Amino acid sequence: MASVDTNVLLRWLLGDVPKQADRVDRLIASGTTLHIEDAALIEVVFVLERVMLLSRASVAQAIAAIISTAAFDLDRGCWRTVSADYVVHPKLSVADVYGAHRAVQRGATPLYTFDRKLASQLPDTELL
Repeated sequence: MASVDTNVLLRWLLGDVPKQADRVDRLIASGTTLHIEDAALIEVVFVLERVMLLSRASVAQAIAAIISTAAFDLDRGCWRTVSADYVVHPKLSVADVYGAHRAVQRGATPLYTFDRKLASQLPDTELL
């Protein structure tokens, strides 16, 4: 199994460098399974939100496009939940939402934090 990084995902989602977006389309069409690390998706969200200035709803649509692409190997259930919580909790970063969700998935709760916003908005988090 091969992997793709943040830049490949961004070029594919944004289509801002058409030749590179076409190369990604061809790779996807080749039938190769492409693993996506969670860190790459966190970085995609950061770039789309903070650099491209997309709304959280638009960022969630981009994540949905990734999730719905069969060639990509990722934890779809995790990213559906993270994406939904990311939209619902606009004061939390995607990294905070992801970390809290993974703690729940792993049964490693509560997630202790000094972040008052995080502790007040997501279950299974607790202010230390």
